[in-house]
Amino acid sequence: MAKVIIYLKDTELAALNSLAQREYRALKAQAALIIRNELARLSLIPSEQPTHQTTDPEQSTTGPVEGLSEMQDTEKAVEG
Repeated sequence: MAKVIIYLKDTELAALNSLAQREYRALKAQAALIIRNELARLSLIPSEQPTHQTTDPEQSTTGPVEGLSEMQDTEKAVEG
């Protein structure tokens, strides 16, 4: 993996750090993700499918929640 040094203003670094903390990522991983996403958006690299779920399973009203059995989903619906 290549190493790149990026110079940021203090406000940009603070914003990147805040976003990384909010998304539970290391600062370097957050920067890499932003760069990858922008390169994919510009069609310079193939886009990758997200590895995490982007929607809240609590909002789903039809079918079992992904990763849960129907029994666990039913129990969750009864409790909630």
